[in-house]
Amino acid sequence: MTNSSEEQQTSSSPSETTVEVVVQPPTPESNVEPEQVPHVITTQPLPPMPEHDESVAVVMWEATVTGRRLIDEMINLGSFYIAQEEKAEGHDFNEYVMPYGKLPLNVIRNYNLRIVDTGRYRMLKEIRNNKMLKSKSEVAACNDFASWLIKLQKDNFPDKKIILVFFEPRHSKILQLFQALERFRLLDDVNKILLGCVNGWDLLRQQVHDLRDEHRMVLKALADHHLGADTPLESAVQRAQALHKILRKVHGGRINTGVLKENLISCEHLLEQVKKIKEELIKEAQWRPVFADMFRQGIKPRRRAGFLRHLLVESGITYAGVTETFKEKKDDGVIEIVKEKIKGKNEADVEEVIKLLNQHLAHPDKPIRRGSGRRAPRTRSLCAVTELDKQPPSKTEEENNNDPAKVISVVVATPTVLSEV
Repeated sequence: MTNSSEEQQTSSSPSETTVEVVVQPPTPESNVEPEQVPHVITTQPLPPMPEHDESVAVVMWEATVTGRRLIDEMINLGSFYIAQEEKAEGHDFNEYVMPYGKLPLNVIRNYNLRIVDTGRYRMLKEIRNNKMLKSKSEVAACNDFASWLIKLQKDNFPDKKIILVFFEPRHSKILQLFQALERFRLLDDVNKILLGCVNGWDLLRQQVHDLRDEHRMVLKALADHHLGADTPLESAVQRAQALHKILRKVHGGRINTGVLKENLISCEHLLEQVKKIKEELIKEAQWRPVFADMFRQGIKPRRRAGFLRHLLVESGITYAGVTETFKEKKDDGVIEIVKEKIKGKNEADVEEVIKLLNQHLAHPDKPIRRGSGRRAPRTRSLCAVTELDKQPPSKTEEENNNDPAKVISVVVATPTVLSEV
């Protein structure tokens, strides 16, 4: 028994054996590696900051407008200037303009302004302070602003040119200003003292690295980050002062005019942009009969109509040319000219343009209706029908309404009855 048990133990022992592995640290003799070349990181040196130019004065400008189009109106004009010295006196300009139309809801909410209409006159009012504001016409406000700029340059720095600094991602406010100055014949006097304009939004986007997201590059977020959460930004002159403080802090206590001159926008370039926008508006206006019904509908059809109209304007197709082609070749001619001019675009958009043009040219007097139709009436009284209106009129009512003698007798009998009573 003992021998058999020993044989079983010896036969099972190979499967139960464990191997212990000891890992020793490598010795310098065994660990022989080739010499490693240290990695060299090459960094390009930062470009040197341009030198400060003493022949330039910096003036901040801001405005409150009703929209971003050229036909929109300016409500508040504000400007601010202070010398680069530490204890210098500031000069500001702030005037309100009475608009012809109603204020949009975003202006009422953001700037606490509303229009009070008494029937005889209209006035601007601050909602928060319940204070009436003195306002002028757009001609008078632009004339006062041009006079203020000329007097500021004459009294404080007669040998310097002015750089006008504004803050907006799109050049809409400054284009409205130059359009108004050109319309009221004030641009020649301003160009004598104005070197150009600079967009402060572009400057801060290049230099403020912790706020480079576009949705955070607004004046409110920058003012909260650099100046404090209690910085007032309601009026245009307050926003101009806040922009001056932010630029001064980012530049290290003094605004570098050399950086401003590198990002300068000339007045001629701004006037060319105004002229270009007006030409595009004239080209878009010729397509008004095609898209008129879509623009009377909700926001989605209006956006779609604007996109399709921009395709036609961008491709260079004219309404007169399409009309002549349709008279000669009918639908095939419209398909040829659209597919020839509009290339590299979505096929669904091109097909929709062809469909709209063919429908309009086939029936030019009939407006084109889309599937959604017009918006429903907002009041119930226009579409609700009562049960009394559904019932047919009785025979006696019809006889009384159709017989004029009975109606006259009723009218004559009423005063006699009242006199007897």
